[in-house]
Amino acid sequence: MKTTVKARIHYGADSLDLTIPVDIKRKYGIEVGDVFELSLDTSGTHDELILSYRRVYSVKQ
Repeated sequence: MKTTVKARIHYGADSLDLTIPVDIKRKYGIEVGDVFELSLDTSGTHDELILSYRRVYSVKQ
């Protein structure tokens, strides 16, 4: 599955937000408060950056 997301301003901070699309949120039960570990892969071309997120904590609803 490929989808496109846009980096957006995280108000009050210099960081950026990436939106998790609703179909992925629903399919995998992602909830507010879930915690993800971020890994970076820059081994491809000079302008390619792969961000991988692994859920390390899931809020039980």
